Amino acid sequence: MWAVFKKEWLGNFRNLSGWLFLSVTLFFMGWYFRYYGLTNGMPYISYVLDAVLFIFLFTMPLITMRSFAEEKRHRTDQLLFTSPVKLWQIVLGKYLAAVSVFLPVFPVMIIYPLIMRIYGDVPFNENVLAVVGFFFFGLAALGIGVFISSLTENQMIAAVLSFFVLLLSAMIKAISAMISVKGNALTTLLSVFDLTGPFDNSLYGVLYWPDYVYYLSIAFLTLFYTEQILTARRFSVRTHGIPWALVNTLKIVLVTGVIIGINIGVRALPYEKKSMDLTYNGIRSITDESRSALAALDRPVQIYILSSDDDKDETLEATLQRMEEASGYVKVDHIDPKEQPYFYLDYTDIEPLANSMIVTSGTKSRVVNYYDCYQVSYDYAYDVSSGGYVTTDYHVSGYDGEGRIMSAIRYVINDHVPKIYCINGHDEFEPDEELVSRISNAGFDMESVNLLLHEDIPDDGDIIFILAPVKDMNNDDIAKIRRFMEKGKSAVLITGYTEGAELDNFYSLLSDFGMEVLPGVVSETDPAYYNGTAEFLLPEIIEGELTRAVYTTGRTRFIYMPFSRGIRLKETADVSGSTFLRTTEGAYVKVGRDIEKGPFSLGIYTERYGEGGVSRVITFTTDYFLYKDINMAVNGSNYELFMRSLLKISETEEEADVPVKPYSYDPILVGPTSRGVLSFILTGVLPGAVLLVGIGIWYYRRRN
Repeated sequence: MWAVFKKEWLGNFRNLSGWLFLSVTLFFMGWYFRYYGLTNGMPYISYVLDAVLFIFLFTMPLITMRSFAEEKRHRTDQLLFTSPVKLWQIVLGKYLAAVSVFLPVFPVMIIYPLIMRIYGDVPFNENVLAVVGFFFFGLAALGIGVFISSLTENQMIAAVLSFFVLLLSAMIKAISAMISVKGNALTTLLSVFDLTGPFDNSLYGVLYWPDYVYYLSIAFLTLFYTEQILTARRFSVRTHGIPWALVNTLKIVLVTGVIIGINIGVRALPYEKKSMDLTYNGIRSITDESRSALAALDRPVQIYILSSDDDKDETLEATLQRMEEASGYVKVDHIDPKEQPYFYLDYTDIEPLANSMIVTSGTKSRVVNYYDCYQVSYDYAYDVSSGGYVTTDYHVSGYDGEGRIMSAIRYVINDHVPKIYCINGHDEFEPDEELVSRISNAGFDMESVNLLLHEDIPDDGDIIFILAPVKDMNNDDIAKIRRFMEKGKSAVLITGYTEGAELDNFYSLLSDFGMEVLPGVVSETDPAYYNGTAEFLLPEIIEGELTRAVYTTGRTRFIYMPFSRGIRLKETADVSGSTFLRTTEGAYVKVGRDIEKGPFSLGIYTERYGEGGVSRVITFTTDYFLYKDINMAVNGSNYELFMRSLLKISETEEEADVPVKPYSYDPILVGPTSRGVLSFILTGVLPGAVLLVGIGIWYYRRRN
């Protein structure tokens, strides 16, 4: 076998075919990498491989066209038949020689993400998986080429037929869609010949074992069929009789059946056993928290997804499939809006968008809007004509499908869903989309309420948010809030910097819970601040139940609280409290001409005992604490602490919170000089050098 391999390998590289394949391949790969990676900053090599795939349909037949066609044309195949080497060894030797020509392009593929890592963050696992998937695709394609080469003695015919078969296999999806959008027995049969479809999972960061089994099966069967063709050419029915032909036919049928059975068996395995999510954000799987919550379900949950076969969202489909596998109580059904346009009326009066979901259990239901499953970031620019900011662009920045669905499931199975009323009307801070999403995903209902329009805060509320009002509340507002708190309700209170204006009524509410708000902004003298600014506080995190998610003994995690007010905590007979964020003793606040020295409380948990029960209050001393950019500066620690605090005062389990999954890496930025140099090397120097080496070897052999 190795003698055959050596002969074929030398044959590929002693003439121009192998060198031409490598040169053309490297040129187009470099060109597409220049466009997607260096110019557009896309940190995924999958874009390059998806684009260059069509080029490979042309170039791979150049490797395999001479495998057996040339032997048959020159009648040297008779020497192979009479050699002591077995036929399967001959086939395998020629196939491995073709693979060896294909292999040198893969180190270059791996170099591409390494280059991108110089200029930014790159999801390396996903890039490597895309390369591995492409390699297995190549193994199957080369097997087809070797098989077709054994059918003819003309190399060009072998190349054209190989290209035609590979191109046809790449068009199977389009052909199936033309036959039937919904699919039928014929399209199911055609999908078996879809050679490029299984490659998609690798492009999307999912290691799906059945795809690799499929590609290896194609490679094995084509080589097996090649060996059978050579056997039939070596022997004949006339010399070996009909029983010999029947035995060989039965052998072909049996081996094909076994391979088909293996593929069916592998695909029948549970999804978690036949796949591995290698995406950096786990977007194709569900979190352990969700899996545990689903496993604990004790009542049926029905999920209807309003989508037709031609507009399914693959990411949502993967999430729903994982949830269905995690619990026997979860059942997912697809409703085609074209066939049942009024299905939604049993659950809502407003028609949901395509791919929206209706989650039901018993008599309760909730609609999960499709657009809410994705977090969108907007770019703004100042418009001189209108005197305001206008949206200039947007992009999808996060996937929130899992969190939204889990929130809906908790809503329909729980007898009571904690209700939050967010007080407005005093220029309060408005939570950003990501924070609102996390609150919703944690199983809370949140609604804004203006106290001017209500005699009292509605009784169905469990918690109120008062988020850094700029204008003071009137006496009636404070009276309504106090009546609400006397019922044993809870609150999140946040103070903010108000440019010298003091909010006496609002601060009196904090005083009810043993807190005295000091005027001015806290400054630090010790190195407990960020970016060299004394007011950008990085407070001490006190170890405890509330701070469990962000506390570290080596202080490797931080909470970021710019422009904080200082609070003194004073316990009374009916109020108990504890500080979980505080300044150093070197902190100070200017009060007129006087200086008030620290430490100060910046995060406080208090409880007040009354006739209506225990009222729990969480207080933070700056609204900047909840700004998205401030949270990102400390890798999400601010939101983690806030959510833990919210779950604490509502007595909700911590694992209920499912964070938004970042949807993609930020684009990499390559300067024009580096881009020009790299483009010249990858599209000019490297392919040119390979071609020149090949021409030199060919010319040297021709002269000698």
